[in-house]
Formats: sequence, structure tokens, C-alpha cells
Amino acid sequence: MESERPVLGLVPPTGRHAVTPPLPAHPAIDAVMSTAAELLGMEIVFIGGLTESTFTFEKVRSSAVWPGVQEGATGERSSSLCHQLLAGAAPSTTDAPNDPDYGKVATTTELGIQSYVGVPIRDHAGHVVATLCGIDRDEVAVSDESLAVLHQLAEVIATHLGPLVAEATVIRRRPEGGWTVGEQETGDLTSAMILADLLADDLTPGARPAKSDSPLDEVGQLRMSVKQLEHALAARVIVEQAIGVLTERQHSSPRQAFERLRKVARSRGRKVHDLSREIVMSATDPGVPLPPELAGRR
Repeated sequence: MESERPVLGLVPPTGRHAVTPPLPAHPAIDAVMSTAAELLGMEIVFIGGLTESTFTFEKVRSSAVWPGVQEGATGERSSSLCHQLLAGAAPSTTDAPNDPDYGKVATTTELGIQSYVGVPIRDHAGHVVATLCGIDRDEVAVSDESLAVLHQLAEVIATHLGPLVAEATVIRRRPEGGWTVGEQETGDLTSAMILADLLADDLTPGARPAKSDSPLDEVGQLRMSVKQLEHALAARVIVEQAIGVLTERQHSSPRQAFERLRKVARSRGRKVHDLSREIVMSATDPGVPLPPELAGRR
């Protein structure tokens, strides 16, 4: 069948090996891709998923039609530019065909890549599970400052590839007793809250990033975007932990707990994130005051 034919050395999504754990569909990931595309100014920005033997275009943001570059397309890892990056090649080049590292892989010629930039995405244990990259068919230079911002964006993605994916930090009571945080088990609620904090990598939201009084250049504006993404992510961690507490305390589903949290926050003119912090604190300190709607069991 036509769909089963390799496309420039890459095969379509069917039967492919995806990044592990799976890349979640989340607005933060889309925001990272958008910010990276604006930062690099390249035709293609993508997240590359890697196994020991395969490379996959996990997520692609394109400003031009480029045959062979599509989400889900998979090829041999050793034929990818990302493999060369992780093997020690320079993080960027504007002359991939003649580069001593990138010029020797088939994908450079097959896809007509002239410029490439990439940074690793690591899981919470420090293992490389993916890459955040850009490619272009013309010469597009990437400054050291832009490369540093790209590393920051990769860290935002890395957090979503870890235990925070989906409801991993939501704390649940086990029918046979005890608690679970994601797939891990613990004996009591206090331990569960501590475990959730550890799984969240101690992310705690500070004040919302302040806007600069002086005009920012393009890279400065993108750095501000990264800080806002990081702040939003940290706030999400606190909200998810609060949902876990309310789910058990009120014998409700996570969705019902979130809706109740949001309703109470609105009615009292509070921010969901601030109220969530108090709920999390109340799990280990009964003296923390909470609105009656959230303080007890239904």
C-alpha cells in the first residue's frame, strides 16, 4: 500500500516507537513549540522522540511544506541529525551537508537540510528521551543567546514528560488502604503529599514574572515567555496537588474536585492557584483556615 512505503527513509506513524513516556497534548507544549519557532526563525521546529534504534518526529511545527517531515514519521536513529547531536556534534550548523558530523548522515541529503539546531530533552532522572530541534533548507544562524533560551524551553517540555503528565501528581486513596501518587504507593496522606512534592521536583510558583520597565529585544521577550511558561507550570503542580486532597476529602472525582475549587475561588474573588496552596497546606496542618465548602467532607 502507498502509506506503507518509506518516505525519504522515514516510515509513517503505524507501528512506530513513540517517545517514552508519551508526549502529552498540553497547551504548554504548544506554547513551547510556538516560542521556539519564533526564536529560531526556521522552517521546521520539531520534537524528536528517541529509542535505542529509532527516531520519530513526535511533534512538528512547520511554516513551509517539507516532504518527509511529518508527525509520526520514523526512521533509524543512526540516520538522524539528533543522533549526531547526542553523540557529541555541535548543537547547531548552517552548513549541514559539509559538516564533519551532520554531513555523514543520510537524512541531511535526503531532506535537503542546510541548517540544524538541537538540544536534548531529559527526564527527571537525567536520561535523554527526546530532542527539541529546528531545521531549514537555507542558512539560518543561531546565536548562543538563542541556544540558551532553547535549552530553557527543553526544560519546560521535560517537566511534562515526567511524573506531571496527565494526573500523575493527583493523590488517590487505594481501595485496600493506603495512597497512590501516580503509580507509586505510600501508606498515609502525609507521606503521599511529600511524595507528590518530590515527584513535582519541588516546583513551587513564585510571583508572576514582572514585566520589564524598559523595552525588551526579541530574545528578551522570548525569555519572558519562557518564565511565564515556567510559572504557569509550577502553578499547575499546586492545583493538581490540591485536587488530590479534595478528591479524597470529599469523596469526589478529580473533575468534580476541580470544578468545586474553581467555583469557590470565583465566588470569593480568589485565584485558584492561591487557594490551592492553602488546601495543600491544610492536608498536614489542620489549623490552616479554608472556606467551609472545601474544609470538610460532603
